[in-house]
Amino acid sequence: MKIARLKILITGALTCIFMNPVYSLEESSLKKYHQEIESIITTLDVKHNVSSDYSRKVIESIKFREKSLISMNNAAERKKTWEEYKSIFLTPGRINSGREYYKKNYKILKEIEDKYGVPSEIIVSFLGVETNYGKGTGKVKVLDSLGTLALQHPRRGRFFKQQLIYFIVLTYKNNLNYENIYGSYAGAMGAPQFMPESYIKKGIDYNNDGKIDLWNDKYDIYASIANYLNKNGWQKDKSIYSDIIIKDKYLDSVFQEGDRRTNFIKNEDLKKILKTSNLNSGKKYLILLSKKNKKYKIGYKNFKVIMSYNPSTFYAMIVTELSKKVVSK
Repeated sequence: MKIARLKILITGALTCIFMNPVYSLEESSLKKYHQEIESIITTLDVKHNVSSDYSRKVIESIKFREKSLISMNNAAERKKTWEEYKSIFLTPGRINSGREYYKKNYKILKEIEDKYGVPSEIIVSFLGVETNYGKGTGKVKVLDSLGTLALQHPRRGRFFKQQLIYFIVLTYKNNLNYENIYGSYAGAMGAPQFMPESYIKKGIDYNNDGKIDLWNDKYDIYASIANYLNKNGWQKDKSIYSDIIIKDKYLDSVFQEGDRRTNFIKNEDLKKILKTSNLNSGKKYLILLSKKNKKYKIGYKNFKVIMSYNPSTFYAMIVTELSKKVVSK
């Protein structure tokens, strides 16, 4: 049975309304959705003390969104080369805007840096990559994105199911209008594009006004990014990566599995393949950017911490590179 959109209506049992024909859905899948939804409602009730009536009402409002599935499968981190990806974010416009933003908000940024130990330019860089410094926080209804991905994504449904649960918790406990919260195609919200779980667990009400506002409150925004990185192991005053030179005879083997990868490497193996070995202590990772153009770095703990925000080698490298340019003259 082919459908373009599916609106979930639950009135004790799951009822479906079919829109323009695009999706392919077996009738057996409907039963699966019903079971998944009932599981979500039960989890919200038992684990998070969210009213079942409220949860059911929210889920009844979900409209499946095909574009979210398409966007997930065509993310730039998967489709672009390193050179193409870099050209999206390291533009003169974004760099200049970042420098202006950094200067304008320097006092607040430095206050947050002193408290959390995360460089202020890194905070600004995250904002620059995620939402062009807060200018584009997303135009997709978060509930629809999360509902679609939770129930229909073939590989990451479990992750998005958890995010849907946390989103419902967030709206319930903060008296937010779930129909009026917009974000990315993947359900990320606010200037730093936090997923609902991160919003709840790592968001900071820095000015103690009783709410965490990641759309408009700069103190909350900066502190939440810094807290996120701090909680994930950010090492104050430590490097993110170093430039290295790999011996020619090892280049092919290094890129044997392709590029856009960040792989842990033992110190003894690293010493073997490098022409020079003046590196920082601690765990090290080969950052493989371009097999074709032989672009690579060596990363440290802080690089992996950035990847906890978005598990993409390209993403972490762009955040790092943009942060350097934001504070350069």
